[in-house]
Amino acid sequence: MGVPKDFEVSIIGGGIGGLSAAIGLSRAGVPVQVFEATRQFSEIGAGVSFGKNARNALAKLGLQKEFQEQVTTIPSGIWFEWRNGQGQGQELIATTHSHPVGNSSVHRAQFLDAMVKHVPKSISHFGKRLVSIEKLARGEEKNVRLHFEDGSSHDTDLVIGYDGIHSKVREHLEGIKRIANTETGASKLQWSGSWAWRGMIPTDKFLEGVPTKMGEHYSKTPQMFLGKDRHMLIFPINNFRTINVVAFATDRSKWPERPKLKEGEPWTQKSTKEEMISQFPGWADDIVNILKCIEEPSKWALHELNPTLDTFVDGTICIAGDAAHAGTPHQGALAGQAIEDALFLTWLLSQPSVKRANLADTLQIYDSVRRPRANKIIESSFEAGEIYELALDRTGSDFGKLQHELESRYEWIWEHDHEEDFVKARQQMKSRGLL
Repeated sequence: MGVPKDFEVSIIGGGIGGLSAAIGLSRAGVPVQVFEATRQFSEIGAGVSFGKNARNALAKLGLQKEFQEQVTTIPSGIWFEWRNGQGQGQELIATTHSHPVGNSSVHRAQFLDAMVKHVPKSISHFGKRLVSIEKLARGEEKNVRLHFEDGSSHDTDLVIGYDGIHSKVREHLEGIKRIANTETGASKLQWSGSWAWRGMIPTDKFLEGVPTKMGEHYSKTPQMFLGKDRHMLIFPINNFRTINVVAFATDRSKWPERPKLKEGEPWTQKSTKEEMISQFPGWADDIVNILKCIEEPSKWALHELNPTLDTFVDGTICIAGDAAHAGTPHQGALAGQAIEDALFLTWLLSQPSVKRANLADTLQIYDSVRRPRANKIIESSFEAGEIYELALDRTGSDFGKLQHELESRYEWIWEHDHEEDFVKARQQMKSRGLL
């Protein structure tokens, strides 16, 4: 515990990112409250990968034990094997390593359940769907008033919006502008053109459905299958008892113009096995047989913040995680960025010199340090999808160029030094008179 704080933090949203921040701040002695729209903390039932950077951030937040109890690691250190999905050969194009544990994956919901045990009930508030944020006048006891759908309100000093891609907090950042690479420069979530079919397969069923030597190998080693405007990934979770599958299909018929969803079409839908398989004509039998193992796939329209935001803060209100930098999942890095946000905010707000009087200045440092990296990951994740689907000019379908790209692409994400972020922050605190 450091110097007692004269301010309170309110977190909107109780997913993995929001709870990482809540646990970190609470343990650092920063008063914090968490407001969740649903009746309990919950995550989608799907697998999620964490790179070395995310694992390090979790460890610094004191969540290493919970992560280790849930994680499935790859002893060979393989992040992914990359293969040609079209035709029967399933030719190996590249192998990306992330030593020592490779693709570290958890079941989202199970990991969140492990985290919930460390969130005091006294700071957890459910059924609190945010409607609006009111900035209070100077001289008031608090800085901000939160208004919820149930008619209640809560006065607080600093708001962190971890409320996802459809963030209500983001709507209240008056200072948000866009890098004007659209005709209007308008703020909007943009469909990437990709649908993602998700499913999880018990490993014994997977092996029955793909009774080949390659099927046995695939059950133990993360795979990425590449093809024209299509790709598919699989990796084991639940200590190899379950195989997580995501199959992607992209409409590039009007490229570089992005396609638009039909008016009113839901972003998340129930799909069918037949619809999913129909997206992959001519693909290897083993790959099609994997898809046949998924009884009830869900279908997701992948959206991103495009252009990226040019601020994550407005006074004593800020956004983090997907609320700030939602993007496509093609580098397995977005959950890690939400956790990096949590680590940085925990470090920053727990500094002895941070007080209610300088919270707005302090959040400018969060924006300055975290935003460039998080936005770069959104942009590079979209490009990664272009690479995987043989649509990027500089790599195309040239396996040699793909190998070089895929085996060298991820180091800057994984090897990020959080301590360097803290050094930058200290320098900025000094220049702002906060130290």
